[in-house]
Amino acid sequence: MITMNTKTYPIEHNEVYARFAKDMRKERVAISKQDSKTKYICSMNGIHPVAVVGWMEMSPGHVRLKTDYVRDRFRGQGLYSDLFMSRLILIFTALKPSTLTAYCTPMSLPKYLSEGFEAQSVSNGITYVKRTISNTDEELQRLERRFSQRITQIN
Repeated sequence: MITMNTKTYPIEHNEVYARFAKDMRKERVAISKQDSKTKYICSMNGIHPVAVVGWMEMSPGHVRLKTDYVRDRFRGQGLYSDLFMSRLILIFTALKPSTLTAYCTPMSLPKYLSEGFEAQSVSNGITYVKRTISNTDEELQRLERRFSQRITQIN
């Protein structure tokens, strides 16, 4: 396990594409060269991005979670869980969605299922999942409590 001090930052699509696209494609994580609608946050180890997650507002109330990726040697350290929760907190604060969806590789699927998403369909090993949110304020409070507990456990 690599010991490191990471921080979370917003990152632009062109930077995500330049830093991660080649490795993402090897693991069937979809990314397009041109994309002005997806927003991203990443974990940085010093000046190097080591993990990224994205989201796109599909329509009012519907957000697609996408482009989840952690570099191989940084896996198993909680980076993905932290980014996943940070992304949800940002989305619930800013967009208040009633529906979240995602296309999951076998690597990301367990996280989505553990977060209450339900599989809707599977095609070529990619699973489409969906989660309906009945009260975004309650969900945001729950996430913030979980996230603060995680930070306490780390420190």
